[in-house]
Parts: sequence; structure tokens; C-alpha cells
Amino acid sequence: MKNYYEILEVSENASQEVIERAYKVLAKKYHPDTWPQDKTYWAENKFKEITEAYEVLSNNEKRKNYDLKIELNTSLDEKYNNLYSEHEMLKQEINNIKIKNESNKYINNKHNDNFVKPNSSYFKSYISRIGTVIRNETQKPTEERSRDFKALILTIIIISILLFVFWKVPFLHNLLFP
Repeated sequence: MKNYYEILEVSENASQEVIERAYKVLAKKYHPDTWPQDKTYWAENKFKEITEAYEVLSNNEKRKNYDLKIELNTSLDEKYNNLYSEHEMLKQEINNIKIKNESNKYINNKHNDNFVKPNSSYFKSYISRIGTVIRNETQKPTEERSRDFKALILTIIIISILLFVFWKVPFLHNLLFP
């Protein structure tokens, strides 16, 4: 709904004289005959808007009816805005609760392999497993260890050669590194 008070640039408790003076100033300012040809249409619409506002606000009966309508409309707008903001806040709370529940599900699920709660016993068992692997490797016979070492070196050399070839050949380079 148009706010005629804003259109005439007056307050809602303006007197009839103030409304009439504001109308005369704005009508003179936005009269289509005073504007260039390319802005005549805009000035004409603005002039019609100002005239409509003046017709309503200058008549006491129409002004009372308009004030009732705008008051009702304003209160409905305020109620709508309040409901909408409350709705948005509730949506945000629901999202926060969902996120919290998801994170709690991972924290509280002790059988979940993807998430392990760090504690001292976990670290101790991890370190003991590393120690066991190292001990097993050192207890292997010398020829088996040398064979594993040679296999590791050979693997590194082959991977290096392949990377060099892929890097130098444009088609393969673009295929691997787009």
C-alpha cells in the first residue's frame, strides 16, 4: 500500500495547510511540462502519485479512512515480519540441533572405526604396535631384510622413471596433471 505521507514528504500528523503547501511545491517540481522530453513519462507518473496523495489527505473523511487502513496494514506487516523472523530463528535452532546430534552420534559411538577418542591407553597400544612391527623386522634374517630393501629401492626407481616419462610426454602430462 502506498504511503501518501511519504509521497508528499510530510509527517502523519501534518495539518491541512502543511499538506497543501507540500502538494504545491511537489506539483510544481514534478509537473511534466517542466521536465525534458526523455523524462516526461517518469515526471507524469510522479505527478499523478502526488495528486492522488493530495486528494486523499486533503479530504478529512478520506484521510481518516486511509489512516485506519494504513494502521491496520502496518500492524499486519509488523506481525508478518515478527512471525517470519521467529520462523527463521527456529529453522536455525533446528539446524544447530541437527548438527549437534550428528556430532554427538560420532562421539558417543564407540564402535565407529572412523572416530577414535584419543586417550592414553590408545596411544600406548599404538606405540606398542609400532614397536612390535620394528622388532619383527629386526628379527628377520639378513638376506630377507636385504631383499626387502632392494625391492623398496627398485620400486622407488621405477616410480621415479614413470613420473619423469609422464612429465616429459605432453599427452601423458596433460592426462595425469590437468
